[in-house]
Amino acid sequence: MTQTSTSAQFGLADCAKTVDSVLRALAAIATKAELATLMAAITNELGFRHYALIHHDDLRGESGQRVKLLAYPSVAEERIIGQGTWRRDPIIRACSFRQQAFLWSELPAIITFDRRDRAALASGALAGLNEGITIPFHLLGECTGSCTFAGTKQPKRISRVLGMAQMIGIFAFQAARRLTEIAERDPAPLPKLHPRPRDCVALAGRGMSNKEIARVLALRPRTVDGYLTEARSLFDVHGRTELVASALLAGEIGLHELARRQPE
Repeated sequence: MTQTSTSAQFGLADCAKTVDSVLRALAAIATKAELATLMAAITNELGFRHYALIHHDDLRGESGQRVKLLAYPSVAEERIIGQGTWRRDPIIRACSFRQQAFLWSELPAIITFDRRDRAALASGALAGLNEGITIPFHLLGECTGSCTFAGTKQPKRISRVLGMAQMIGIFAFQAARRLTEIAERDPAPLPKLHPRPRDCVALAGRGMSNKEIARVLALRPRTVDGYLTEARSLFDVHGRTELVASALLAGEIGLHELARRQPE
């Protein structure tokens, strides 16, 4: 075994050990104050000065059931949160197109830039947010969130911690979420469709009429109408679009079932 491969193995082992200890610490966090202290230490160890754990929503005032824990320059926090411009923020917009961690320097390849995006990044850079890593957090039925580490003296070297930041960022956001009212409230039981109504809802999601659904399932149109009425009542909705969306969020149908199939 060469010295290079030996060093690589030791490096991987050290990385795994570090990530494991961080994830265990995040799982044991009991208060937001503890999480803030741990996030400050993690941010520093990764080579950054600032961090943000936020839901992508209006976070002005009391955040309620939204994650809002950040140590950002006041001017940047005021622009994004205080002025309510989070929808236009290029970092937040990029999260809609990514499932995993990305470098801020990769933004032009993720979203189409305009002058406001360039102005926002320039303003952030002046405040010390010169480069960063953002880890999107997507959960079906919930607004997107993210964990960000930003501001570094060695922007060309942060790509080395991209994978570590990905793992830590997801667990950090989960820890923050657990400490909000989102995780503390008792979830209501999700509606459960019987097999035939479920099939009708899935086919309705493909844009089929009651007659088309009846033909596919070998049912009478009146029976299909009854099944869909039953499903709307179960989910307490009125239209087909609401019904399909509610069934998706409840996990009763999958997105793959909504794709129209070519006739055989």
